[in-house]
Amino acid sequence: MLIIILDINYHQKYIRDDMGILLLLMKILFLTAHLPYPPFSGGRRREFELIFRLSRSFEVHLCSITKSWGTDSMYINELLRYCKSVNLFEAAAPTNKPEYALYPHQMKKHMSEEASSYISFLLKNQSFDLIHIEGYYLLQHLPIKSEVPILLIEHNIEHLLALQQFMVALTQQEKLYFWSEYIKTLNWEQLMWKRATVCVALTNEDKISMERLESNIDVRMIPDGSDHLKKMVDSPITLLSNSFEHSVIKDNSPSILFVGNFAYGPNVDAALYFSRDIFPLILRYVPNVKLFLVGNAPPPEICSLTSNRQIEVSGRVASLIPFYKHADVVVCPLRIGGGVKVKVLEALGFGKSIVSTSIGAQGLDLSTHRAVSVADDMTDFAENVVRLLVNPVERHIQEQEALAYARTLPSWDQVSEAFSRLYEEMADCRVSKNTRMEKKEEKEAAGL
Repeated sequence: MLIIILDINYHQKYIRDDMGILLLLMKILFLTAHLPYPPFSGGRRREFELIFRLSRSFEVHLCSITKSWGTDSMYINELLRYCKSVNLFEAAAPTNKPEYALYPHQMKKHMSEEASSYISFLLKNQSFDLIHIEGYYLLQHLPIKSEVPILLIEHNIEHLLALQQFMVALTQQEKLYFWSEYIKTLNWEQLMWKRATVCVALTNEDKISMERLESNIDVRMIPDGSDHLKKMVDSPITLLSNSFEHSVIKDNSPSILFVGNFAYGPNVDAALYFSRDIFPLILRYVPNVKLFLVGNAPPPEICSLTSNRQIEVSGRVASLIPFYKHADVVVCPLRIGGGVKVKVLEALGFGKSIVSTSIGAQGLDLSTHRAVSVADDMTDFAENVVRLLVNPVERHIQEQEALAYARTLPSWDQVSEAFSRLYEEMADCRVSKNTRMEKKEEKEAAGL
């Protein structure tokens, strides 16, 4: 299924330079693995924050290959406020054909023949200055040979996530599957990195990992911003009722909060791990503590956790603000992940005491601020949560550290400016390369 919408009221964009001369804006083809609205997941959040700002200075054409067609198709008009065009394609994983045997799951679940055909048509018939791609698995939709510079953003190093899943797998069958995924993803990720003109990692750790594997690729590090937009339009989708939010706020019990998009496997793993293995240890010392699991699309195994009356599962909510404000401790018990965790950035911004695994704290510089308590052993994790729950003074100190560290983090304006400079740098390199080629052809034609 395909939806293509052009904003007929959106004329080609120009901007005035310092001399008052009208300049045509650069034309950007922006590929995502979902419509970046509403921003109820970390990936959607970063893409929406970028498009919201970059569209002021660039002509953005959005192509989204989505696994959540029903939801995403409802919000196309929201993106047309910022994009010249919005093209939405439904992802369709192939059947078990032999030609796809070496494709990792991440690539197969983002396939769309319609998307590949339309993007090839678009690049053949329109002139773009740059292709911005959010995830290596979307590069499969580009023609093998493209004259347009490619900027590839890696939210995570995906083969390392597959390796982490292998490490926590419980059965031999699961281990064999994730080891196979690790090998396939590693091969395809390296191939796509080499196809890109420039790659961007969100953390220095990820940048170093990429450069160690492929020393000849151009990798930059541009982190996520932390000052997320607060004002969003009302959702037509049924959300958690205000009565539940009010009941949370009125509850005087100590509270722990975990926020996550539960359509994403690593968040499900983290919630189950914390609820089943760590939370019982905490209850021994703080028997009246409540655990709130808040986020989009909780699957049955998450919803079933409410059989423990100390655990509440909300589903998607209109606003996370009441939950962050009410929480005594925010946890990020991720065992699988990479890049910067938006949930941690949000908690820092709200000045919350945070306990996280080292994976959850990736991308943070904790050498000068004790803003996050890091623990990978389940007993250590539980002890850190208990310490902050029962000791208001220690909790207040860490909350102040979180606020202080949050003030040092980049804003989305700064992040967007970094992308703007990179866009212009890549466009300038392309012009210089084309100029050199033209001069070479002229010399050859002249017999020099």
